[in-house]
Amino acid sequence: MADEEPVDQKKYLEEGYKSQCVKQLRSYEACVKRIRGDESGHKHCTGQYFDYWSCIDKCVAPTLFSKLK
Repeated sequence: MADEEPVDQKKYLEEGYKSQCVKQLRSYEACVKRIRGDESGHKHCTGQYFDYWSCIDKCVAPTLFSKLK
C-alpha cells in the first residue's frame, strides 16, 4: 500500500461537474471563435477561461475535500 502512487481525485471529479458550467464554457468558446482571426496577438480569452475553471473548482471543492485524508 505504501508503494502505490497517489491518484489525483480532482481530475476525475471535474468530468462530472463540467455539465454544471455550460454557461461559462459557451462564453469561452464564443470568445475563442470571435478572436480566431486575430493576427496581432493582443486579443485573448483569459477571463472566460478562468471563469469556466473557477466554476468547476467551486463545484468540485465540497466533494473533493470530503474525500481527502
